This record gives sequence, C-alpha cells and structure tokens, in this order.
Amino acid sequence: MGPPTNLISQLNRDFGIKTFVETGTYYGHTAKWAASIFQEVLTIEYSRELFEHAKGEHKDSENIKFLFGDSRTVLNEVLPNISSPVLFWLDAHWSGGKTYGASDQCPLIDEIEIINQLQPESFIFIDDARLFMSPPQAPHKIDQWPDIFSTLSALDVASGQRYSVIIEDVIISVPQYAKQTVAKYCQGVNTKIWAEYSYQDKLSNSRKALQLILEDIKQPIRSLKSKWAKAR
Repeated sequence: MGPPTNLISQLNRDFGIKTFVETGTYYGHTAKWAASIFQEVLTIEYSRELFEHAKGEHKDSENIKFLFGDSRTVLNEVLPNISSPVLFWLDAHWSGGKTYGASDQCPLIDEIEIINQLQPESFIFIDDARLFMSPPQAPHKIDQWPDIFSTLSALDVASGQRYSVIIEDVIISVPQYAKQTVAKYCQGVNTKIWAEYSYQDKLSNSRKALQLILEDIKQPIRSLKSKWAKAR
C-alpha cells in the first residue's frame, strides 16, 4: 500500500521533522513524494540496477540524496551527522524481482537497533507489516524474517516509551509525545472502514430482504401457472 502519506504529512507539520530517511529506494517514487514535504531526503538502495535507475529518473530533485549500499552500513555512516529527529521509512527487505537480498532477506532488526542507538527519538514506519505478523510467502526464507513480537520488542528498546501500532499494512512506532496524532489518524481510518463495512452489511441485508419479497411474489404466480396448466 505504500506509506500513509496523510499521517506522515501531519507528523511533519506537527513536529517540524526535517529529514526523511528511506531504506529500499526501489524506483524512487516514495523518495520523490517525501521530497515535496521534507527539507532533506536520504534514500538507500543496495540493488545497483534500481539505484542507477532511481538516481537517473529523479536527478532533478535537489533535496534527495541517493545512497548506494547495505542499509545497515549506510545508516551507521549518515545518522551521526543528523542532529534532529528523523522520520524513517524502512522497506529494504527482499521482495523478489530486481530487489536486493535473496540471500540476506530482511535487515530490519539490525536497522532498528542502529536507529535506537543513533536516533532514539525518531519516527519509524515499516512497510509490509503482514510479512512480520505471520511468515512471508514462498520463496521467502522464514528463518530470515523476524516475527511481530521480535519487531515490536526491538522498537521499544530505545526508551521503553514508544507508541506502536499496526495499520494499513504498516508498523508505526513514534515517541510518546506524538501518540495523539497517530491515534487520531488510526481512529479515523478504522471509523471509515467500519462505516464501509456497515454500509455493505446493510446493502447485503437489503438485497436479502428484496430476494425474499420477490420470492413471496413469485410463489403465487407459480401456483397460478400450475393451475392454468392443469386446466388446459
């Protein structure tokens, strides 16, 4: 589904977050979007083909820095130079195709540990929550993927006071002072989903009622047809 852009934009406005760091550039579309609201965007890609493509495609975006390499190595290099809170979009895990990591599929826990050490008050968004809530689909190697308990535990090590939720296929973990913003967003999403579900449920019930009415109408018609047939 990609990043929850409305929530990220709200956090950016509420807390003045200046830097967006992405692991797993892919084609650079998320970085391009982030560049429209953040002062600085750093995006890291370990597939040489994807890195060159994204860098060339978005070469005119002056506030995006395209960085090639292992996300763990690059994070260790760049984060000490950032003094203010960062919003992270972690999406460097392997997903087949041209993406890097068939033999090293999920650096997520290492990434979180580096962030905890170097940027403990930052905002962390992790894509593809479903792959951590239960084992990922084949041919992913189950033993290379952390489960949801391990992931949430790693997120909470930084200060023990983070607010973490899972919504729209994204794991979100923010400092406690941002809890209200995230909680209100989640409530809005869930309220909309519930309203749509209720509407579909009512629509389904209406269709069932209509079918019963039609059946009640058809029944005497069938009886009349049967009588007419016998009368002939």
